Amino acid sequence: MKKYIVLIISLTIISCNEESVEELNSTLDVGLEFSIVNSNGEDILNPSHPDCIKESDIKLYYLIDGIKKEVYNPNYDFPRNFRIYEHQNEFRIGIFQNHSENEDKPLTYIQWNESETDTIEAAYYRSSNAIIQKKIWLNGDLIWESINGTNPYFILTK
Repeated sequence: MKKYIVLIISLTIISCNEESVEELNSTLDVGLEFSIVNSNGEDILNPSHPDCIKESDIKLYYLIDGIKKEVYNPNYDFPRNFRIYEHQNEFRIGIFQNHSENEDKPLTYIQWNESETDTIEAAYYRSSNAIIQKKIWLNGDLIWESINGTNPYFILTK
């Protein structure tokens, strides 16, 4: 019996190729978090706030090859590539940005409602097994730069 176990383990190790090992060691760092407050500093992602931003109103669009495409992946845990969640004493929205290889600085559009849209632009470090964000702009203004390992987070006033 021990011979069979050793044989199975040996075959499993031999069957792993370099490509599958590289996939296991890949990094995709394209997330960004926002807290959103009104002019009074109130958390308007909080669903109990009377003027809250409703998750059902939010849509993400990626600009890919010059075409603005709505993000919807029904098989994903977060099909619209964002999620609203409670973080300590506030609500945040986590957004998975466009990381298209065809663009120097891929664009993500956040449509908050029918009349309000913000634009996120990101610069990435790319290698054969990693995509890591270096800089993020919101509506043309630099809001985050990869320094000292800080996570991309921004407080947005609406």
